[in-house]
Amino acid sequence: MKNKWIIPLALMIVLMLASMLIANPFGLGTYKESDRAEEQSPESKPVITIGSKSFTEQYLLMKMTGILLRENGFNVKEIIFKGSTNIRSALEAGVIDQYWEYANTARIYYQHQAGIEDANEAFRIVSEEDKKIGLHWLPITTEINSTWAVLIKKELAEQYGINTISDLGTYAKEHKRLNIATNSEFLIRADGLKQFESVYDLDIPRENVIVSDTKLFAQAVKESRVQATIGFSSDGRIDAYGLVELEDDRHFFPPYNPAPVVKDPVLKQNPRIEPLLTGLTNQLDHDKFKAYLYKADVLHEDVTELARQYLLDTGLIRQKK
Repeated sequence: MKNKWIIPLALMIVLMLASMLIANPFGLGTYKESDRAEEQSPESKPVITIGSKSFTEQYLLMKMTGILLRENGFNVKEIIFKGSTNIRSALEAGVIDQYWEYANTARIYYQHQAGIEDANEAFRIVSEEDKKIGLHWLPITTEINSTWAVLIKKELAEQYGINTISDLGTYAKEHKRLNIATNSEFLIRADGLKQFESVYDLDIPRENVIVSDTKLFAQAVKESRVQATIGFSSDGRIDAYGLVELEDDRHFFPPYNPAPVVKDPVLKQNPRIEPLLTGLTNQLDHDKFKAYLYKADVLHEDVTELARQYLLDTGLIRQKK
């Protein structure tokens, strides 16, 4: 009796694995069933696959992009990726057609060059280089700067007079070893932890570094599980959790301003994408966008609904009757 179930069970496992590979050939992100149905639809709408890295700012930008494209006649699939390398590889391989990237991430992480302090110059150089491999950068927004930032509790900053990252280094040497949280990507980036320690003359034992999901950084500092985190300056929880961003007094972190990046053949086949996404970029506002990140991260409002509301508020889409 036991043996007769072995073959059907094995076959079932094989089929399940095959379906997973078809849905997500690189094993890098998520693929919704509704997207597969959309892909098989007899409608003649062009299909655009867009991606996102796995933190709130990227989710919101992807959702805004997806809704805007759908409202203008595109079928849209969405895939979420863990880490910059995975999503970049997916774009170059044609697994996705578009995502939002940061010029200095491309400059440092993909092109293996030093970061550039001027955001517009970084964009110019990176976009020219990526054009050679068929990637088209649409204009950046200077309203959002998602640069890395060192965040600590306001009480700690006031108690010890910590205003700069150098001040934090002095605190660590005079009081106790520093416990810090960051994500796995920052550990290996060219502008990551090793270089950060060198520039700021820090020596953080690896057992004092907590590697965490990006969305948990601020929470770890708030709950005093670490004294500091290397997170993002655009984090919507900074004010809500009583944190402060320390001044990067040795100018280690370059700016990270997002821009839509699209495969060049896709843009040529669908020229309407460029004015649509450029229009979205032009409507990104620092205070408004950060308020929406707060709603997502602190109030736990649905990111898709927030994205739709942002587009409605800016007039990029109209309320359906």
